[in-house]
Amino acid sequence: SGVETRTSSPIRMERDAGFQSEIRGIYPCGEGAGYAGGITSADMDGLRIAEAIRSRYQPIAAGTEKKKR
Repeated sequence: SGVETRTSSPIRMERDAGFQSEIRGIYPCGEGAGYAGGITSADMDGLRIAEAIRSRYQPIAAGTEKKKR
């Protein structure tokens, strides 16, 4: 990929270690949120966010949930 510069967003939305903003359930990412400066870095940031969302909300596989006694 080519050289990218971060010039498209004058702000950066804060996010925590789990990639969420202070408004729970909002995952700021890419150029508009100030985390990327081009298509390649926006793509990489989006993939990182998608992985965080998947790991947080991944459904439990059938047959693996703990049974109550």
